[in-house]
Amino acid sequence: MINIVVVSHSAQLARGVEELARQMMRGDGCKLVLAAGVDDAEHPIGTDAIKVMEAIESVADGAGILVLMDLGSALLSAETALDLLDPQLAAKVRLCSAPLVEGTLAAVVAANSGAGLEQVLAEAQGALLAKQVQLGEAAPAVKSVELPLTHGKSVSWTVQNPHGLHARPAARLAETLAPFDTELVLEKQGQCANPRSLNQLALLQVRHGDTVRLIADGPQAEQALAAFRTLAEQHFGETVSEQQLPSLHGIPVAESVTSGPVLQALSFWPTVTERPIGADDVLTEQQRLREALQHTLGDLGRLAERTGTLIGKPQAAIFGAHSMLLDDPDLQQAAYTRIAQQQCSAEQAWRQEMEVIIEDYRALDDEYMRARELDVRDMLRRTLSHLQQQPLLPITLTAPSILVMDELMPSDVVMLDRRLVLGICLSGGNALSHSAILAKAMGIPMVVGMNDCMSKTRSGQKAMLDAARGVLQLSH
Repeated sequence: MINIVVVSHSAQLARGVEELARQMMRGDGCKLVLAAGVDDAEHPIGTDAIKVMEAIESVADGAGILVLMDLGSALLSAETALDLLDPQLAAKVRLCSAPLVEGTLAAVVAANSGAGLEQVLAEAQGALLAKQVQLGEAAPAVKSVELPLTHGKSVSWTVQNPHGLHARPAARLAETLAPFDTELVLEKQGQCANPRSLNQLALLQVRHGDTVRLIADGPQAEQALAAFRTLAEQHFGETVSEQQLPSLHGIPVAESVTSGPVLQALSFWPTVTERPIGADDVLTEQQRLREALQHTLGDLGRLAERTGTLIGKPQAAIFGAHSMLLDDPDLQQAAYTRIAQQQCSAEQAWRQEMEVIIEDYRALDDEYMRARELDVRDMLRRTLSHLQQQPLLPITLTAPSILVMDELMPSDVVMLDRRLVLGICLSGGNALSHSAILAKAMGIPMVVGMNDCMSKTRSGQKAMLDAARGVLQLSH
């Protein structure tokens, strides 16, 4: 246990700091004591080395003691107190130059979570960085963390707290995650932070409506993720009013206003289990892939025919282009060679080849061409579905509804029943994707990039979609 001593010229100021700090403390992970003011009714402002010494002695049971001070003479009193202490106790004490309020809060959260003395000291000393970043006085980059985003399991949450993850909910999060034996990263829009650090959480600047992802890798990863989800569902210890449901905002694709019930649907991806193969299985896997590709080409032909009939030949050419890419002999041969050389399944070989193409598209400078990565993923999904014998069923609506999804593939769009789709809202997507182009050609109002539409809507909920402004207005 690391204990904290606050030294201040003003007893009233110290009590205010203590009141703030105790809002961050929910357990007995540390002790916080004050050594503030002097015993002079007429001149109470000042510090007393004896008071500081007695305060330190009162928390001597800790493994370490951090002392925070406000002004210059408070430092002198603290240094004098160290000289008066028993040397063994004095050796456990560290004087900290951090700002009194911010440093105390950061130190208390770290100490209460079980951090050691050096870590508590570091948290206190870094407490001003988030404020400096917000005011443009320091570089905005969040300190990098070691756990790659591709590792571990994860869970996402859209923060509904009106003020985001400010000090109190951030402290609750750090405290909740402290006990677990696992590596943890909290990610927001590509920025990563240590969720056990109040300072790192502050640097992420998580606001209302931001989606964060906790990534865990280690023996207690599942428990940490479960604890995070439970805390998130409790809004990190705060009460969130639902009297006024928010308007959700995104990027408009087609201009129109419509209203009706929400229907949530999840994009489907086949479940693929990676498996090694033996040398005797290579020809079998190559043949499996060959047949799956032929089935996929047949699907694309039928999609082009349907699109040409319902929309027009220019839009049907989208799926003609898909067929040309898929029917590329060099691409197919590369997958067959990968199966033979790596002795891997058809699913694994095809996924690896297609992911190379996907990443090539994503790396392009032209935004229109970058959006073509969705077409490649659409083809990959369809071929995997044939390999796994998991059919891609069309999205079914039983009544006119506003369709809310995470993403929508081009082949899904042309299979929609236009009479029942009042509009489409996607949490992801790209206004230049072929999904958006097809929806616009079909006369379906569509908004993409509506980050929190999945977490803040529910099926059956009444809503009005103003696609011209990219706004989904929800009702109770």
